[in-house]
Order: sequence, then C-alpha cells, then structure tokens
Amino acid sequence: MRIGTLQIFRQGINSILDQQTTLFKTQNQLATGKRINSPSDDPTGAAQLVGLSESAKITAQFQNNILAARTRLELEDTALGSVGNALQRVRELTISALNDTNGPQERRAMATEIRQLAAEVMGLANRTGGNGQFMFSGFQVLTTPFNEAPPGTFNYNGDTGQRQIQIGPARQIADGDSGQAVFMDIPDGGGLGGFESIFTTLETLALDLEAGNPPTGNPPNGATLDQLDRAMNQFLNFRASVGARLNALDNQENINAAMLFQLEQTRSAVEDLDYAEAASRLSRESVALQAAQQAFVRVQNLNLFNFI
Repeated sequence: MRIGTLQIFRQGINSILDQQTTLFKTQNQLATGKRINSPSDDPTGAAQLVGLSESAKITAQFQNNILAARTRLELEDTALGSVGNALQRVRELTISALNDTNGPQERRAMATEIRQLAAEVMGLANRTGGNGQFMFSGFQVLTTPFNEAPPGTFNYNGDTGQRQIQIGPARQIADGDSGQAVFMDIPDGGGLGGFESIFTTLETLALDLEAGNPPTGNPPNGATLDQLDRAMNQFLNFRASVGARLNALDNQENINAAMLFQLEQTRSAVEDLDYAEAASRLSRESVALQAAQQAFVRVQNLNLFNFI
C-alpha cells in the first residue's frame, strides 16, 4: 500500500487538531469547574442534569409557596388571637353586668365599650394582608368581606372559597379561612342547625345593656352569654386549626429542604469536576499535543527530494 505525502500531511494535521480539541475541553473544564459544559461532553449526564434542574426548580417553588402560606396563616393567627382577646373582654363585661350592684349608668358604659370592641372585631374581620388582599373574603380577595347596613344588620360579601396551596409533590394546604365559616356560621345552640354571627351576638349584648326608655339598662340575657361562649370556642378551634397548618408547613419545609440538598448532591456528582484527575489529564494531553507537533515536524520533511 502506497502512502502519499499529502495523506501523511493531513494525518499529522488531524492528529494535532484532535489533541488541541481534547486539551481545550480539559482546560475549559478546569476553568468552569464543571465536567459537563455542553451536551456532547456527556449526553446521558446532560439529560440527567436537565431533570435534576427541573426538580430543583419545582421544589424551590414549593418552598416559596410555603413562605407565602405561612405569612397569610400567621396574619390570620394574629387576627384570631386579637378577636379572642376582644371577646374575653366582652365576656368580663357581661359577667360584671350580671351583678345587680351595677346600675343603668354602669351598664350603658359597658354597652359603649362592647360596641367599641365589636368595631375592633369588625376591623379584624376586614383585615388585609401585606399584598392588600382581604384575608377573610374567600376567593373574593379584593372585596371587603363585612359591613353593617342598616344598623344591626351584618352582611358577608365574600364567598366560602378556601385557597389550596401546593407545598409538596402530593400535598396541598389551605392558606386561610372564609369569613363565612369563621365569623358568621357560629352554631346558635338551638339544636336545629341554626347559626348566629359574632357581630349579631355583640349587638344583642349591647342592646340588652342599653334597654329601656329612658335607658335603664338590663342585665344581659343568659342565652346571649352562652352564645358568646360558643363564639369564643369557635375562634379557639379555628386558631388551633391555623396552628396545625403552620406546623404542617414547617414539616413540609424540612422535607423540601432535604430534597433540595439531595438534588444538589446528585447534581454535583454528575456535573462537578474532579480537579485532581482533570489536572493530571491536562498534563498528559499537553505532552501528547507536543509529541504530535514534533512528530509532524519530522514527518513533513520526509520528502524524496530532500535526499537528492
């Protein structure tokens, strides 16, 4: 088989170019600290990295959802706690009003304070979050949930929707409660499945204490006090529910954090460079390139005319 000078020249050039390509790839790996800088470096590993990156993004979004849900639930917990404090003060006034030592003037003063506390409860029920959305309007987050019109008649303007937030691959959690469920649907104790809103209960207490013409003030009705106790239990139950959901968020956050750590460990194993191995490889490839260059210089002079 006869090998021509041009073929030898081309083979020498190709050998040098191949060695330069290999050396450049190793140099690029050392510069970036990554074993895979393009899909051609490791097609299987590159595909695995795409899947790992997508999983990490989804899990990170779950963490963001948890942060948002926690913010809303903590605001709700604070609001319910404040409502509970207001109702506890109403109960103290009610118990005091049952004492016959209090006359009309004292009871009217109690009625005034109860109305102030009722206004405070209304304000808490119409509270907004940091994004300006109402907390107790259900899905109607831009609608003021409660109003009084005419005096003594209380309306709920939201809906019964409860937004479910995805916090894990197969887990959702409600980030709030509707005002209908919290403030309006308080069992009336009649045994017939009836309800009475907290606003109506507070209005009834105030009217009892203002009764008479001219106002003489009556002790509050015992049934109204019982209704107040049912309302307080209702708020305690909702607050307990919020606390349970906050605990669930903490647990899921830890699970997601462990998943992110595992994904990062796997990504590192697939993508990150072994610097010691790469440095050794770079040294070998540099020597190979030099040898290819020296061999080409020698071979290109092997021409018959050089010996004539």
